[in-house]
Amino acid sequence: MVIKKILVVDDDKPILSYLLRKFTKLGYTVYVAEDGEKAIQQAFSNLPDIILLDVKLPRLGGIEVCKRLKADDRTKDIPILMLSAKAQSFEINEGLEAGADKYLCKPMSFPAIMDEIRAYDKK
Repeated sequence: MVIKKILVVDDDKPILSYLLRKFTKLGYTVYVAEDGEKAIQQAFSNLPDIILLDVKLPRLGGIEVCKRLKADDRTKDIPILMLSAKAQSFEINEGLEAGADKYLCKPMSFPAIMDEIRAYDKK
C-alpha cells in the first residue's frame, strides 16, 4: 500500500490545521474531521489510506469510531493510529483492543508522526 490519502480526526483546531498544512505540503490528500460522526462519514466516503484518530472527540469518541470502522468491510483494513494525551496503560490497551493499529501519545513531533505513517507505506 502506498499512503496518499490521510484522514486526520481531532477536535483541537490548531492541531488539525497544523497537520493539514504539514501533510498537504508533503503532497498528501488530507481529509479532516472535528468529531467522531464526521470521522466515520469521511472514512466511508473517502476511504483514506491511513487514519490519525484522537481519542477524546465530541459527538462520538475515538474508541467507538475505531470499533465501528474496524467492524465495517469498507474500512476494516485501513490502519488507524490513535493519537491521544491519555497515556495511562489501561487507556492505551482500550485503544488497541478497539482495533487501533498503533496508539501514540501526545505530544508527538511531526517527524515522529511521519515515521509512524511511513511504517505503513509500501507494506
